[in-house]
Amino acid sequence: MKIYKVGGAVRDKQMGIEPKDTDWVVVGSSPEEMIKKGFKQVGKGFPVFLHPNTNEEYALARKDRKTGVGHKNFKFNFSPKVTLEEDLERRDLTINSMAIDENDNLIDPFNGAGDIKNKCLRPVSDAFFEDPLRALRVARFKSQLPEFYLHKTMEQALNKISSSNELSFLSSERVWGEVSKSLEYDFQEFLQIIQTYNLDKPWFNELSRIPHIDSEICEIKWCEVSQANKFEFAKRLKVPKNYSKQLSLWKKFYDYNENGDINYKVKFFSDFTKNNLSEAIFTLQFFKNINLECIPIIKEYANLNFGVLSSHKKEEIMSIKEKELKKIINKYDK
Repeated sequence: MKIYKVGGAVRDKQMGIEPKDTDWVVVGSSPEEMIKKGFKQVGKGFPVFLHPNTNEEYALARKDRKTGVGHKNFKFNFSPKVTLEEDLERRDLTINSMAIDENDNLIDPFNGAGDIKNKCLRPVSDAFFEDPLRALRVARFKSQLPEFYLHKTMEQALNKISSSNELSFLSSERVWGEVSKSLEYDFQEFLQIIQTYNLDKPWFNELSRIPHIDSEICEIKWCEVSQANKFEFAKRLKVPKNYSKQLSLWKKFYDYNENGDINYKVKFFSDFTKNNLSEAIFTLQFFKNINLECIPIIKEYANLNFGVLSSHKKEEIMSIKEKELKKIINKYDK
């Protein structure tokens, strides 16, 4: 039984970056032996174990073979006879296919260190094609490492995946996992890979324009891209509530008609209360053309105390609120 450090931790060390997480691969062992040593098994499709003290992931060395479309149809071999090199060969990129042994020696059968030095993203083997998510992962790595270029074999791999239609078999959750990580870095680079290699269908339909992204805030980046694509971008993708709420508010202000009549503005501003006041003011900072008009109206109306009207009929309360809102709008109307 031998244990090796693998994956991102090894890559990051070679790049001079402090690793965030550490993964390990175990060669020459079995589920029974791992459990006997106190590891807790968590993997279903193939054995992954949590270390009893560090809680880090330890996976048995494995080989896999694709048996159908999508990412779930694989047959795994995690026999103790599987070698470290066989395990590394099934990984995605050469820069992710290195290992470090117990003596801190680098094991690099696919020249990942050389590709880091040359700033190159290259697939390890033909196994790259077997999981279509790897195409989106390359786009994500490009967002993290914009100075890296795509090797010719990587370009061929992306083109093959885009023409296979296998991206449509991915789950929204897996796709969003790569998108969310990319939003933390240079999201324009991610989108450029999607567009250049026709990886838009079905998750990024309507990506016709990649805007210049000014914000460092992930939710705002998402709004900027959606706006640039007529708010039709990635509508099939299920996004977290904080993204959908932010996009809804963004679109509301984007559609605001400064020249609308008093009835239009009453209807528009009546949606704002103390519950969404801070979100509205935060979003308006990105709309320089209307924030000087909108912020005072929203603030004053949201801070009105209508609690004293609780004994009134619903129609009366709505009428009083409308009258007060009209006064505020007229007060700040240009």
